[in-house]
Amino acid sequence: MRNKKINFLSQVIKANQKIYKILQKGMKKSYFKKFEVGAGGDVSSKIDLIAEEIFIKYLASFGRINSEESGIIGEGKDEIIIDPIDGSTNCLSLFPYFGSSVALRQDGKITVGVIANFANGDIFIKDKNQFKVAKLHNLKFKDVKKTKNDKIVGIFEKGYKENHQGDLLRKNDIKYRVPGAIALSLAYGHYVDFLLFANLSRDYDIMAGLYMCEDLHISTINGYTLICKDKKRHKFLKEVLKG
Repeated sequence: MRNKKINFLSQVIKANQKIYKILQKGMKKSYFKKFEVGAGGDVSSKIDLIAEEIFIKYLASFGRINSEESGIIGEGKDEIIIDPIDGSTNCLSLFPYFGSSVALRQDGKITVGVIANFANGDIFIKDKNQFKVAKLHNLKFKDVKKTKNDKIVGIFEKGYKENHQGDLLRKNDIKYRVPGAIALSLAYGHYVDFLLFANLSRDYDIMAGLYMCEDLHISTINGYTLICKDKKRHKFLKEVLKG
């Protein structure tokens, strides 16, 4: 089983490297072409489908693939949950915050998570033995550790839609950003002040990321999911968000 996981990880990394190299060459006009609504409920673009095809090529032998674009692909006991381009709108807007998310689910549990940032080349990998980060171009992995800088911002995904919670944070002078790529934001959970999400419901967005955040403080307040690396900060933010 250990060798299978190592092989799976290496193939996920290779797939991400291939997509990264394609995107580093620039966005071709054809990449913006729109197709049908995908399994995740969003309209698929050509670049989404190109990335999906690459993941299928590298990962289909490991189990059935559950992709945000095409849904279930293939067969197998194990399930590979992928978001080929996390933050597709950012990608198509040439806004540098987009990547991919891959999670391996075995016997109902996530055992491997990989999230890549195609804008800056970060790649995060986690299994039961490691949680590491590297750059896609050199793969010099190091352990992911919680940052201790107090002057950092939080992330409030889709915060532009949530006026009340945004007002609560602003009244308490709590700074945050709304970058627009849920899986990618979860991958940075050990670095930022906090993560706040209004609706964590799609497996494609959250399986790998929540796996990476399992050692952080997580709670639900009035339907919102709050994730924080610091226990005291988490307690304070919970009270703020209760209004």
